[in-house]
Amino acid sequence: MPDKTGAFLLASKVIARHNGNIIRVSYNKAVDLHTLFIDVEAPEKSLGQIEQELEAVGYLKKKIEETRVLVVNIKIPDVPGAVLPVLKILDRYEINISYINSNTGTTPYQDFKMGLLIENPKIIKMLLDDISEIYQIDIVDYDDSERNLDNTIFYIKLANEMQQLFDLTTEKTMEFISESNRILQLLQEKGENADKVFGYIRRFAYFVSNHRDAAFKADIEKLKISDSVTLYSIQPLCGSNTYILESSREGLMLVDTGYAIYAQELLGILQELFPDWSGRKKKVYITHADVDHCGLLSKLKDAKICLNQKSAGSLKRQYEGLPDHREEYNFALGYSKINRIISGYIPPDPRNFQILDHNTPEAHDSLLHIADFQFDDLKFEVLEGNGGHVYGEMIFICRKHGLIFTGDNLVNISGFSPERAQFNSLAPYLMGSVNIDSKKATAIRKEIIKIVHEIDESNQKPCLILGGHGPVSFIQNEKLVKAEILGK
Repeated sequence: MPDKTGAFLLASKVIARHNGNIIRVSYNKAVDLHTLFIDVEAPEKSLGQIEQELEAVGYLKKKIEETRVLVVNIKIPDVPGAVLPVLKILDRYEINISYINSNTGTTPYQDFKMGLLIENPKIIKMLLDDISEIYQIDIVDYDDSERNLDNTIFYIKLANEMQQLFDLTTEKTMEFISESNRILQLLQEKGENADKVFGYIRRFAYFVSNHRDAAFKADIEKLKISDSVTLYSIQPLCGSNTYILESSREGLMLVDTGYAIYAQELLGILQELFPDWSGRKKKVYITHADVDHCGLLSKLKDAKICLNQKSAGSLKRQYEGLPDHREEYNFALGYSKINRIISGYIPPDPRNFQILDHNTPEAHDSLLHIADFQFDDLKFEVLEGNGGHVYGEMIFICRKHGLIFTGDNLVNISGFSPERAQFNSLAPYLMGSVNIDSKKATAIRKEIIKIVHEIDESNQKPCLILGGHGPVSFIQNEKLVKAEILGK
């Protein structure tokens, strides 16, 4: 929108005229002069009419402009009216000034530092040639710290950056920008400044992007669980661990599947570990329905997805284009959406679901035993949590063989590598907390630790804790300790 009085009023009138209800507004002139975010609820037909009318008055754009800022320094004689020829040249080329600064000094010239908004890069040489015919002009190196240089096009520059980084469609790029603003709005209400918020968003995006292809790293651990079952743990830097139980009789059982953006890298590892991967019988269990644990679900066409009713409901909502259970909470919505966008997440088809439980209460305060299943000679109990981390969270326990898959309910944070610790520090800042209810999450963690102690005592050896992220661990002196079973 234009930076002038009545701009928001005009947009509001258009929305009201078509019975739209504004449910969120965000504008920060210090970040971007011209970008206003409005979330509107209305019938589908009315939304279309609102969109058409806002586009007609120039408030919506269907493409991302290639606008850039050219910062120049022009030596202008320190006499009345000397700046006018420069302004006339800028007007001729329809160039807007985003930043200007000058001071009278002891010389007969003033140094005018200007930020020029360039929408057509082809005219830059002509523009500089015209100005240089009358005054000395130098191009200044761009300095990110001078926010005023580009605050009229901040979101456009961010959009271009993210679109190129992840090869996003314009629609997905604009969604990323909108959800980034949602995060900013929430964190600014807590006193955070915009530079820090967008710094974290960029760090998150680049961390995920920079660990693709040849830069993909994963620790792999292997352990013989019984005479016929072997456990593999694949631990990437970003996204959840993927666990595989292998049996010559039963095939492969996977627990969680990491980020979608690393699908090819993870599938490459799986094909290396299991040369007959494509022909093996497979089942996939998920500990919970967060995007970073479900990335490959839509890609494993030959595998049944085993999960509880609550997680199935969440994934079904994703499949239908609705907010999932985590996204029903405003503090988590923005982060979850940008997580989906940059990872290229595609929700799985609900027709591949195999529901584990029946008639489970919608709410309960403690771990609840909801189902059992067998994999070769390993018998598992399925326990459902109270939703402290996320609604529908589960843990899988094999007491006899001392295994417990804990998802994100119990993770050995102290065992993280520096890179993994760096990445896992980003989500808590951008959401405020990775848990929906931290008090409930703490209660479930204590219950899990109690079960681990019971298994330790019963088996007279440590129970292996298979967390959603990081190394395989066990409890020693009330602390999680890295198991170091077999690394490569």
